[in-house]
Amino acid sequence: MARKKKGYVELYWACPNCKSENLGSVTVCGNCGSPQPDNVEFYQGSHQQLVTDDEKLKQAKAGADIHCAYCNTRNPGDTKTCSQCGSDLSEGAQRASEGRVVGSFKAGTGALVKCPNCASDNAYVNRKCHNCGTPLSHKIKADEEPKAKGAGLKRGSLMVIGAVVLVLCAAIYFLFLRTSDVTGVVRTVGWERSVAIEAFIPVQREAWLDELGADAEILSCSEEVRHVQDAPPASGRYEEVCGTPYNVETGGGFAEVVQDCEYQVYDQYCTYSELDWTPISTVQTVGRDLFPDWPAAALASEERLGEQSESYACIFAAGGEEYIYTTDSFTEFQQCEIGSEWTLSVTSLGAVTSISQ
Repeated sequence: MARKKKGYVELYWACPNCKSENLGSVTVCGNCGSPQPDNVEFYQGSHQQLVTDDEKLKQAKAGADIHCAYCNTRNPGDTKTCSQCGSDLSEGAQRASEGRVVGSFKAGTGALVKCPNCASDNAYVNRKCHNCGTPLSHKIKADEEPKAKGAGLKRGSLMVIGAVVLVLCAAIYFLFLRTSDVTGVVRTVGWERSVAIEAFIPVQREAWLDELGADAEILSCSEEVRHVQDAPPASGRYEEVCGTPYNVETGGGFAEVVQDCEYQVYDQYCTYSELDWTPISTVQTVGRDLFPDWPAAALASEERLGEQSESYACIFAAGGEEYIYTTDSFTEFQQCEIGSEWTLSVTSLGAVTSISQ
C-alpha cells in the first residue's frame, strides 16, 4: 500500500523526576526543571491537532533527535554541532524510536494551556510555563477515553468456548472420520453412465472489454473494479481508498500522521454473446450387472458428443445390514463379483469409505 502523509502532531513525554507531562518539543521539564533524558518515550495525547506553526514544523521534519556524546544535550536531527558545547554530533546517539507507530490519529483540540505571559503552549498538567516560568492557573482536565465494557472475555468464558470446540471436534471424528472394519458379501451391483450432447449455438458470457474476441457481440457494459494497486494509474478512472490515519514517531517529539492508501482501478466489464459448443442435453444408460456400456446418441447437424461421466455402486450384505460403496473407478467396480467377500471400512454413520479383499 502507498503511505499518504497528512501532516504532523506534537507528542508528549513524562518527566521521570516529578511525573509531569511535557510537550514533545520541550527539552526541560516545565514543572521541576529536570532535563529530558535521552531514553524518554514519547506518547500521544487523547486527541491531536495537526501542527501549523512553522518553527514546530521545521522541528518535526528534522527527524530523530541526537544527544551529544559529551554533554548529553538534546539537538534536532538535522544539526551538525551541539547547541550547548559545540561538539561534533557525528559521535552522538540518535534516538532509535523513529518509525515507531504511536497510535491512531484522533482529530481534535488537545488539552493545552497557553502561557499568559509569552503565549507558549504548555501541557495541561504543567504548573508553570516551560518557556518563561510564569505560573499557570487553569482547570483543564485531560480528555479521557471511555472504557469499553466487556472488552475482554473472562477466563471462564474462554474455557467454556474451548470445551465446546473440543466436543465438536470429537463428534466430527467419531461420526465422519473414525472407521471400523466390517466383513461383507457383494449382494448386487449397479452402474450409471452418461454423455452430454453439445450444440454450436450463441452463448452469453461475461468478460473485460479488452478480453473479447473479434466475433463477440457486445450486449451491455458497465464500470467495475478490475484491480487494486499501490499508486494512481496513468489514465482511466480510479478511486483512492485510505485506511484510518495513524501516527508514526519521528524521534524528535513529533509524529507524522499518515494513511495507508490503495487505488481501485475501474474498467469496462461486459456481457456478450458468441457462438460456442455448449451442452444442451444428456443421454444416459443404467444397469445392474458388471458390463456397463456407453449410451448411443443420434446427433443432429451442428451437434457433437461432449463430456462423459460414470458412477458405480457395490451393494454389500453384512450382519443383517446393507452397505453401499460408490466409486468412479471401472477397474475397482469390475472386481465386485456377486458373492465375493470384502472387508469394508465403515464410519459410525454407516458410510463405506473403502473396500479391500
